[in-house]
Amino acid sequence: MTPTPITTTAEEKKAALRARLARLATRDETAERYRRHSNPYIARTLDGLGIDVHYVRGEGTRLYDAEGNEYLDFAGAYGALPFGHNPPAIWDAIGGVQQAAEPSLTLPSILGASALLAERLAEAAPGHLNQVWQCNSGAEAVEAAIKLARAATGRTLVISTRNSFHGKTLGALSATGRPRYQLPFGAPASGFMHIEFGDPDALREAFDEHGDQAAAFIVEPLQGEGGIVAAPEGYLAQARELCTSHGVKLIVDEVQTGLGRTGRLFACEHAGIVPDIMPLAKALGGGMVPIGAVLFGEDSLTEDFGLRHTSTFGGNAFCSRVGVRALELLTADDQALVRQVAERGDYLLAGLRRVSAAHPRLVADVRGQGLLLGVELSTNTDIHADQGLFRSLADQEGLAGFLCGYLLRNEGIRLAPTYFANSVLRVEPPLTVSKEECDTLLAALDRGLDVIEYGDSRRFFDHLLPKPGPRDAENNARETAAAQLPTRPAVPVQPTGPRPGEPRWAFIAHPTDLASYASYDSRLGLDGDQVRILFDRMNQCRNVDTAAAMLVGKVRVETDTGETSYGEIFALPYGARRLLDMPTAQATALVQEAVDDAVARGAQIVGLGAYTSVVTANATALSNLKVPVTTGNAYTVAAAVDGLEQAAVQQDIDLAAASCVVLGGAGAIGLASSLLLAEKVGRLILVGNPANRRRSEQRLAAAAEAVVAHLAGLDEIPEAGALATAVRDRSAQGSTPGQIAAALATESLLTWSTDAEAVLPEGDLILAATSTPDQLIKPELARKGAAVCDVSQPPNVGPQLQQARPDLRVVAGGLVEMPGRRDLGVDFGVPSGVTYACTAETMIIAHRLHEPVVSHGEKLSVDLVRMLRTEAARLGYRLYLPQQHAQTQGGSADV
Repeated sequence: MTPTPITTTAEEKKAALRARLARLATRDETAERYRRHSNPYIARTLDGLGIDVHYVRGEGTRLYDAEGNEYLDFAGAYGALPFGHNPPAIWDAIGGVQQAAEPSLTLPSILGASALLAERLAEAAPGHLNQVWQCNSGAEAVEAAIKLARAATGRTLVISTRNSFHGKTLGALSATGRPRYQLPFGAPASGFMHIEFGDPDALREAFDEHGDQAAAFIVEPLQGEGGIVAAPEGYLAQARELCTSHGVKLIVDEVQTGLGRTGRLFACEHAGIVPDIMPLAKALGGGMVPIGAVLFGEDSLTEDFGLRHTSTFGGNAFCSRVGVRALELLTADDQALVRQVAERGDYLLAGLRRVSAAHPRLVADVRGQGLLLGVELSTNTDIHADQGLFRSLADQEGLAGFLCGYLLRNEGIRLAPTYFANSVLRVEPPLTVSKEECDTLLAALDRGLDVIEYGDSRRFFDHLLPKPGPRDAENNARETAAAQLPTRPAVPVQPTGPRPGEPRWAFIAHPTDLASYASYDSRLGLDGDQVRILFDRMNQCRNVDTAAAMLVGKVRVETDTGETSYGEIFALPYGARRLLDMPTAQATALVQEAVDDAVARGAQIVGLGAYTSVVTANATALSNLKVPVTTGNAYTVAAAVDGLEQAAVQQDIDLAAASCVVLGGAGAIGLASSLLLAEKVGRLILVGNPANRRRSEQRLAAAAEAVVAHLAGLDEIPEAGALATAVRDRSAQGSTPGQIAAALATESLLTWSTDAEAVLPEGDLILAATSTPDQLIKPELARKGAAVCDVSQPPNVGPQLQQARPDLRVVAGGLVEMPGRRDLGVDFGVPSGVTYACTAETMIIAHRLHEPVVSHGEKLSVDLVRMLRTEAARLGYRLYLPQQHAQTQGGSADV
């Protein structure tokens, strides 16, 4: 009998599609609701990293989203999931509360469930810790610990360690050793000081100086958010001894490490010490309820604390019953689960070290105890072969966060970076994790590191790009492509670093158009618009610890004279239009931070490229500058004028009689270029911004007068054109610059306009030096046989001009050849061995640090332009003018 084929009707297909759209709509509505009403900053970060998943079901070590995709959870809620998601035994305890109808909130009264939990904790605790105060969180437990110590000692000073994390309430945050997380909230409050973690001598010195004021020393036995850093051997024992001898309470913060996480019930047991006070939380809630507790001895209990530190919800029956059940599970069968954690932790640590050994350049360290482990990724940019996102993210300690997104979306593995050490992957699964699940993680992590090491940025960031198709199809494609990795990883670049006494410079720019976006990471294999979308998404997860600019490359420049300089090149991850659209103060702050970061890294001079100079008013809006900052405009002017003059020669244009149109004629580059061009051309037309016509006309009139004053003030003008000759004649007759400018305007020798389209057809020579991202020079506007030079960033000339008008000579006058045509190893979207004049100016001035003269402000000195032109020639920088040169920066302007 022939089976009846199974077919899907059109209605069934529509129903399936409607169901899928409904799921997507629900997911999108949930994310939007969270963004709008819960925390837009966290929502933005989750989306930027690609970990913005809404989980609808959890069971053990597994999580599931609305589409049924399964994820293996190795983040473990930062240690708050001792038994995984929805453990049945904890639900039984919750059900028992419901079945017994036990009242949960009965203050003031005797709290039976709370007393039982306190008794069980006291039985399990080391040494004399037989007192328990219950609360709702780890931060609240730390607050109570601080108050206990101060009340017991009559002192107020609390000593803690740098890079520690103790919570986010004011007292706990004051103890936390991370200033950037404290300052916005007025922390640390008075009565706190911080010393180096793991350094007993630092603690001894603190006690020697402040011992009579110190109430407590609070320390984590293993710094979790600081990067999974265990206390050195013997450190806690020495701290115990020092605290005892000075009458200081030792607080060991076990909020994350306590209750089995490190392979002992309490991490302090590894060191064989008993603290005076021990905050707990996280695992005590069994992965289901918020609860915290502080364990301490009777010698730390005072009437002040007992009667004046209370909590409405602390010790409630509901959470206490859960805490009792969680402790029973941890201590059952002579702490069998805790002993299993020690065994499983050793197994996982050994596996992570094997993965690390397979990627020795990429993984800097593997460390931790039990099931609180960390994998530190290297921040050495030299291990990444090419300019691109891997190099930039490594420098910013951002690679681990994006690896978490990659593993989640491609491998179904859930990890998270540590809070303060962003280059460290936190490996913190439920205590019930199996060996098989550990093996799954190890294999996935190895594959993810392979993708980075092979430089496959396209695959690594693919999940952040918008595309159709369900996740299953993507996974199938991933598995098929897994065998297509290169047989060898990309060869890393040779390590580059400054030599002793070598001049050091930095240059800061940003993508100016879609072509420069595309050139940022050639291994992405994406067009500029897709790269821009990727950048925009990644920018969402930038925070206070993220550097303003991304490192593009580190280079050494050798001049024709044998001199060398060392430079670092950075890019703000925003396009031209986005920088312009930002509030001025925000854009200036970004550039200021990038400059400050570059100086902190050792730069002795910093150059600004593209719109970084525009948004800072040619660097005048920057403050507290510790080194010279240059806009690069002076050498850009020299290159622009030289380029236009040489293009004119190639077009057989007589400069002395030529009409020259300068777009952006009132700007810094346009005006300085006009001063030099005015010496040789027959006629000059200055064009300004039409957006504010009255202001532009005032500035253009002032610029025209400045041109006249410049020409009149020169002793001699070799190869003077008709314009310079006319000015000299009238000046000799005693006319003022204003009178001369007015007369020349009537004779059309020196005019100005805000209508570019009207005057462009008059130009034998066209110089574009604007700050607009629009392509102003359209094919139909240029005069036949004209010479065009574009130094605007983004360019005012698109590739269609050269294609549609082969009669024109179009040059990018802001480009120069490096000395010896040496390749910088950084892709600016220009030919090898070629760079922008503004970048070259920074390099040139690096050899004049004894007497730095920089481009700064709205007015550029013609003498500075001439000096840089001479100095550039001496060092070996030359104008880049190939025989057939189309505009290098093709593609539409940044949107």
